[in-house]
Amino acid sequence: MQLEWLEDFIELARTRSLSRAAENRFVTHPAFGRRIRALEEWVGTALVERKQPISLTPAGLLFLDTATQALDLLNSARAQFQGMGLTSEEPLRIATGHTLATNFFPDWYELLSPQFGTFPVSLITSGAQEAIMRLSAGDVDLLLSFSSPLTQRLIDPERFDSLVLDHEELLPVSAPNEQGNPRFQISSSTTTVTPWLAFSPSLALRGVLAKHLAHLPRKLALHEIYQANSYEAIMEMAKRGSGLAWLPRMVVNDALERGQLLICGGADMQIGFDISLHRLRSNKNERVMKIWRGLALSAPTRSK
Repeated sequence: MQLEWLEDFIELARTRSLSRAAENRFVTHPAFGRRIRALEEWVGTALVERKQPISLTPAGLLFLDTATQALDLLNSARAQFQGMGLTSEEPLRIATGHTLATNFFPDWYELLSPQFGTFPVSLITSGAQEAIMRLSAGDVDLLLSFSSPLTQRLIDPERFDSLVLDHEELLPVSAPNEQGNPRFQISSSTTTVTPWLAFSPSLALRGVLAKHLAHLPRKLALHEIYQANSYEAIMEMAKRGSGLAWLPRMVVNDALERGQLLICGGADMQIGFDISLHRLRSNKNERVMKIWRGLALSAPTRSK
C-alpha cells in the first residue's frame, strides 16, 4: 500500500469525480483509476460506487475516516521529526522549581538571548532537593534556585560554581478585612495567635523563613493550620482569608496590585534572599561555559 493511494482516495471522496480528482492529483484518468482499484484490492473490498456522480460504499465511508486520520498522524509525525532535524544543537538542560520556571525564567531567558543568541532549552521542574541531585549527577547543566540553607548545605563550593542572578524577598501577606486593612497582622509584639499558612519541608524557602524567625528577639505566636509544597497553592488560601503567609514577592505581585492581598508586617518581617545559578565544575559544555563567563563578567560583584 502506498500513501499516495490514500491521498487519491481522499481527493476522490472530496470531488466525487474520477476525472477532476485525477486532474487535481496530476495523473491521467486511467492511472488514477488503477490506483483506486489497487487500494481496493489492498483493503479487500470495494470502496467506490462507480456511477455518476461517484459515491462511496458503506465500507468506503468507514475507510475514509481511517485514511484521513492515518494521513494526519503520519504528516504530523513527519513534520515533528523534520523539525527535530533542523538543528543538531543539544538543548541546555536547566533544573529549577515551578515558581522560578513560571515567574523568573521567561524574562531571564529574554535577557540572555541578545547576548548569547537564541538557543534550545530543556527546563526540568522539581523540588529543591531533587533538582540539586540532578545537578550533582550531571543530569542537567545548570540549576536555577532560590538560595537557602538547603542549597548552601548541599551545594559543595569545591564541586560547584555559583552566581547570584537577582535578589528577592519573602513578604508577610494577608487578605484584607471589610475595612480594607490586613485581616491578620504580624509583628514582634503580637501576642494574639495568628493562623499560619506554612511551607512544606520540600520548599527551599522554608529554611530561609525558619532561620529568620529563629533570630527574632521574640518568638511569634503562629498556629500552623495549612501546609503545602506550592507557593501558588498557599497564595490561594491566603487570598481566601484562611491565614497569614510569607510568600515571594514575584508570586504575590499581581495579588498585591489588585488588593487581593496586603503586606501585613513591617520591615523586620520582610526577608531578603537571592536567586542563584549553579553549575558542576566538571561540566565543560561549550555553551554552559560561554553563558557562565558572560554572566560572571556582567555581574562580577554578585559572583560567589
